[in-house]
Amino acid sequence: MKTINIIATPNCVFSSLTGIVDFMEFCNIFWRYLHPDCDEKLFRCQIYSTEGEELKSAAGISIKAKNIMDYTPGDAVFLVSIFAHNRAHMEAYLNSCHCVTEVIRQEHQQGKLIASYCTGTFGLARTGVLNDIPATTVWWMKNLFSEHFPDVQLKMDELVVVHGNIITGGATTSYFSVCMALLEKLTNDIFATQMSKLLLLDKQRLSQQPFIDTAFIINKHDALVESIQAWMMKHYAEPFSLDAICEQFAVTKRTLIRRFKNACNETPLNYLQKIRVEKAKHYLESTNLPVEQIVFKVGYEDVASFRKLFNNHTQLSPKNYRERFGFAHTEAQQA
Repeated sequence: MKTINIIATPNCVFSSLTGIVDFMEFCNIFWRYLHPDCDEKLFRCQIYSTEGEELKSAAGISIKAKNIMDYTPGDAVFLVSIFAHNRAHMEAYLNSCHCVTEVIRQEHQQGKLIASYCTGTFGLARTGVLNDIPATTVWWMKNLFSEHFPDVQLKMDELVVVHGNIITGGATTSYFSVCMALLEKLTNDIFATQMSKLLLLDKQRLSQQPFIDTAFIINKHDALVESIQAWMMKHYAEPFSLDAICEQFAVTKRTLIRRFKNACNETPLNYLQKIRVEKAKHYLESTNLPVEQIVFKVGYEDVASFRKLFNNHTQLSPKNYRERFGFAHTEAQQA
């Protein structure tokens, strides 16, 4: 029997905490089905709290836990995500999870499996175990993550990143895919594939890219950059001219590019391209307009070049994106 140690801090996401436990129990049930003469469970989950011996959700639900001061090494450590919606929330979290650091570092040194996802990856990165290796995190906090942990090789084109014995996942529900990656490490490919079929989980783990919306990404505060971004949101379909923007906002090209890169890790042109892709995604989701018309509406004339741009940003063609996310397309098929 293998022990999965689940570490939860105050304000943790209860659904994923219990979801991890349930995932492992589903594995136990299926394991007993395959091995009816085996009395031992496949997995044992032990929940540790960084404060006291009880965890309580915002809805008042309580779960008993062991105090992290009484931590006993297991086969894997899983750091649960927290509710964090902005920079202040994340700063408070990072300041409060110092007691997690020593536990994870020790387990890492012993070669144990280490896993986290979403906002929990911030706590994992704080321990230093992600330095100089590839990892992923919640997409709308990616710039904040890079600001705090510049030594981590952030990969936002993947839902789950596995590097050696460390597994990181993207936004909230990616914990299912992280559990699947953990299962592959702790059992074998055949059992993991069988579980993926039973739970309707894609073992190939799709990219985060189709879900990313530029408007929600937290960037460094810069009043000038924010003003230009707001202007771009209104004028995204117009021809792009860096000279015209510089003249309108009384700033040099060098200063504008430098401040954009400092605030959001990209150039003004790249940011505008992302806005145009987001607008195209909206049209694909909510209308049945031909792709050629959508391309024109978002400020492009060359359909082929826009298809390539769209694919680079979403890992899907416009047609595939509409098939996956389009409301109007779905309604038309059902009619």
